[in-house]
Amino acid sequence: RAGYAHGDLSPYNLLVHRGRLVMIDLPQVVDVVANPQGPEFLARDVRVVAGWFAARGLTAAAADPADLTGLLLEEAGLR
Repeated sequence: RAGYAHGDLSPYNLLVHRGRLVMIDLPQVVDVVANPQGPEFLARDVRVVAGWFAARGLTAAAADPADLTGLLLEEAGLR
């Protein structure tokens, strides 16, 4: 919703604290709206994390990177 992508996200940069998802290691944060390659960075972050969860049993439908990226781009106001 804020319009940012991690830029180099891996599942190891995601923590859960008191029921909330927390992203760490943000030195490469990318403005998805202002950066012409922002949507590509976001799509890469989604592919990496979705692939990790899919390898651990998340259904293909729930881990579809294209669908998830589309939802996040909508949240950022780009679609």
